[in-house]
Amino acid sequence: MQQTNPPGSRVVVITGAASGIGYAAAELFRDLGDTVHGLDINPTVPDGVTYVECNVGDRAAVDAAISRCAADGRIDVLANVAGIVQFGRIETVTEEEWDRVHAVDLKGPFFLMQAALPHLRACRGTIVNVSSVAGNAPQPYATAYAAAKGGLTQLTKSLALELSPEGIRVNAICPGTVDTPIVEQVFHKITDDLDTRVADRLMMMLPGGAIKPAEIGETIVWLASPAARMITGAVIAHDGGMS
Repeated sequence: MQQTNPPGSRVVVITGAASGIGYAAAELFRDLGDTVHGLDINPTVPDGVTYVECNVGDRAAVDAAISRCAADGRIDVLANVAGIVQFGRIETVTEEEWDRVHAVDLKGPFFLMQAALPHLRACRGTIVNVSSVAGNAPQPYATAYAAAKGGLTQLTKSLALELSPEGIRVNAICPGTVDTPIVEQVFHKITDDLDTRVADRLMMMLPGGAIKPAEIGETIVWLASPAARMITGAVIAHDGGMS
């Protein structure tokens, strides 16, 4: 499986590029000299990254965004990073919340991979999906989120198998507790509303505090690089031992 897209000559599409992991990954690809398109509903992407407004849960918006990013007929790297978190007891989860989480965390990556596929085929590109530790290991009080991320993990494996004959690699990263505003909100909710023993399931075994967004970004960059040319269908637990 030969990778034909070395850093510095690639077209990279990153969702969720306005904050957190997506922002950090966009900076890293930009610094390699890649042409980076940052998809988000907010315009605060890094300098040097082309902002493309996109609600990933909206199929029409996804199709329009991908068409814009692939103006020259290719997408070398698609990084599905955008995601939202649901946290609370099962009886509090409404149909609206369930649908919103699945629209962003599962349907969105599917829409993007489907829309980008012709352009990935043009250059035997690669896909990196950001799933979650909740997609690998049981997480209480996260029913909608865990179901969506578990689906994304399995979607990654299935698509890796389907696309391997074409040389398109598909991998996933499952982060644990990342130092982002979303995670801070979750910890406040544990303290305020839920059994504090749940916090034990959100603790990493390794010392050093929460994972930095750039650490996940570096793993995305590596998986998209020629150094990882023989890796596909992998689900990397970047979680400090949580799973």
